Amino acid sequence: MQTIRAPCNASVGRSVVPRVHVKPQYVRGAAQVVASKKKEVMMWEALREAVDEEMERDPTVCVMGEDVGHYGGSYKVTYDLYKKYGDMRVLDTPICENGFMGMGIGAAMTGLRPIVEGMNMGFLLLAFNQISNNCGMLHYTSGGQYKVPAVIRGPGGVGRQLGAEHSQRLESYFQSIPGVQLVACSTVANAKALLKSAIRSDNPIIFFEHVLLYNIKGETHDGDYCQSLEKAEVSSATPVQYILGAGRHFSNSIAAHHGHCWLLINAQGH
Repeated sequence: MQTIRAPCNASVGRSVVPRVHVKPQYVRGAAQVVASKKKEVMMWEALREAVDEEMERDPTVCVMGEDVGHYGGSYKVTYDLYKKYGDMRVLDTPICENGFMGMGIGAAMTGLRPIVEGMNMGFLLLAFNQISNNCGMLHYTSGGQYKVPAVIRGPGGVGRQLGAEHSQRLESYFQSIPGVQLVACSTVANAKALLKSAIRSDNPIIFFEHVLLYNIKGETHDGDYCQSLEKAEVSSATPVQYILGAGRHFSNSIAAHHGHCWLLINAQGH
């Protein structure tokens, strides 16, 4: 938490500078102008901004997956990016999770930074061999000769019209894989900041997004802001009770904590 102190208008040995009084309506107007500069976006838009900014910043960043190009992704996270970066950097793949996951891992080994979208996290079970036996282990089995800076991202969790095979949360499946880092976003702000950090990381990362959070609104951080993947996010101070959560659970805790003296800890990555 950053504390900002207003500068004092008096100092030792100097006369006090008289204050300038501004009419209340001008103060309100100034506040409205400042507020208008920050706009709220939905989580899918924040994720899209992160991908766009990182692709513009680093030409080795690319996207691949089912319907990520002309369709824009199943939840529009890559909407219209193919128009800006072309079909080869935003690559539509066949419906073959094991195949394009292996292609993404191979691309990462040879110097690219692929973002591989699993249209639904349940479908990643079809690519489990690539993720467990290659993605997490190649850096170690090669004696450090290879890095695998890949991000595997996509939606999961219960939805409002999705069947059982589209509603899974598979963190417990992947957390036992050595060498793979798991990250779960929970707010608009940390969705963008964590995804930017994940793309820049040299570790293979599985980035979990909840389908019911894509349309929540919030503000993002100004500038090129990245968030630590190794530290929990603490959202309030002076605690009486502690709440530990991740993903949608943390988002719901933020909405419920107003008026209570709770310390919210977002276990966003490990």
